[in-house]
Amino acid sequence: MTTRTRIVIVEDHRLLAETVGLALQVEGHDVVVADLENELSLLGAVAPDEHTLVLLDLDLGPLGDATRLIPSFVGAGAAVLMVTGVRDQMRLAATLEAGAIGYLAKDAPFEDLLATVLRAASGEAVIEANTRLELLAELRRHRSAERDRHAPFEALTTRERQVLAALADGKSVETIASEWVVSPATVRTQVRGILTKLDVNSQLAAVAKARAAGVLDDVAH
Repeated sequence: MTTRTRIVIVEDHRLLAETVGLALQVEGHDVVVADLENELSLLGAVAPDEHTLVLLDLDLGPLGDATRLIPSFVGAGAAVLMVTGVRDQMRLAATLEAGAIGYLAKDAPFEDLLATVLRAASGEAVIEANTRLELLAELRRHRSAERDRHAPFEALTTRERQVLAALADGKSVETIASEWVVSPATVRTQVRGILTKLDVNSQLAAVAKARAAGVLDDVAH
């Protein structure tokens, strides 16, 4: 070791954090296990005058998805290595996009996990450049596909979205009309608008398309 690195562990599994921290201290590093009770204090654990590596868990329990924290750590001069149980490649790619230098699995053999962290602490790459580029390209394709899948629903009016949500709940046109105190003809007009905008031929197809796109959860009935 020629460079002493400050390693900040941001992990909601205390035992894992302390075990990794102890092993890194044995290797000669200055280790801080961050207090997750105060999100604002996390950035304060990064010393601007020291070479700092942040080991960041992607899912931080009550603090949620940690991807949003990466730019702040990077902006403070730290390198960020994700140590996570998440397998979703698009979520992992998003961490790279946010500035993480790489990621490794929590369930990797401890010796492998420690070796990867030590490489990162010494400034070595922990993910191949081609792999990073491929993941980021796949993330862009994924987002483009998601935008294309959601685009037809953006053309729906608020009322059409509500009708679609009611249909997804198994309600008939007549039931919707009765609950909303409108005529069935009015609801049928809204259903026709939905079918036209979504380019489908039936209410069932419209509901299936909405469920596949995941657009029903936030619709107020």
